Amino acid sequence: MSTPPQPPPQSPAESAAKIEYDRLTAYFEKLVKYSLLAIGTIIAIAGVFLWKNTSDVQGQAAASIKATQDTATHEISEIANAAQVTAKAEAQKAIEAAFEKQNVQRMIENTAQKKVDAAVEAAVQKNLGARIEAFKSLLNEIGEISNHGAQLRLGFRSGLDYLVKAKQSADSTVRAYASSTLTEIAADYEVLATQRAAAFNPQNKPDFFLLAFAPTPKALMNVIRYQPDPLAPETIASAFLDMKKRVGWDVPMFDITAAEKWCAQHKPKCEE
Repeated sequence: MSTPPQPPPQSPAESAAKIEYDRLTAYFEKLVKYSLLAIGTIIAIAGVFLWKNTSDVQGQAAASIKATQDTATHEISEIANAAQVTAKAEAQKAIEAAFEKQNVQRMIENTAQKKVDAAVEAAVQKNLGARIEAFKSLLNEIGEISNHGAQLRLGFRSGLDYLVKAKQSADSTVRAYASSTLTEIAADYEVLATQRAAAFNPQNKPDFFLLAFAPTPKALMNVIRYQPDPLAPETIASAFLDMKKRVGWDVPMFDITAAEKWCAQHKPKCEE
């Protein structure tokens, strides 16, 4: 046997309206009942004391009852309509309140969040975007300097040329790192070239040069500018020492830019 469908649960406003409706209905039912009792009493008294035709009294009583019933029915209908309107209004208020507190608030928060996120993203892109890109570029440059420094230590000219070029970078951090890397590696090569000179010239003869195939300053500068691999850095270090001995310059080891500048200022000496 199937269970009859259950009516939907009532809201607090609908329950209050129904209670009021039931209370007023009971009141008007009692009113009609007492009216009938009163009319019956009137009929009895009229028959005994006034000798009036009971049919007339009954007609009047019926009319009175009908009027009372109509009035009660109208009042009950008005109460029912008012209760229905009240319940509907209360339910609508509850729905609107729930919608306003939940959905509308959530929609406002989501919209505001989207606007804030967009504003923050735009501000970050405007204020930090260029700096982030510059930082990425700096990291790449530092990585390249370290890589070419390793190449220079292994004896490849490409490492030397890159570091010399990086010393002229527009970025002060790149210039400083390239300069410190080149200076550190050049110092090791200078020690190596000095030890070689001491080994091949134990008496420290003034006319001894490491690079016999480059006897003039001009030939030594060509070694510094163009000496190819293999082991070009070792040969170039020897050329720097030979130039110091021949022309007495104070150019730092492997600073090819400073060497070119010195020769531009002392052309007769470098052109011999």
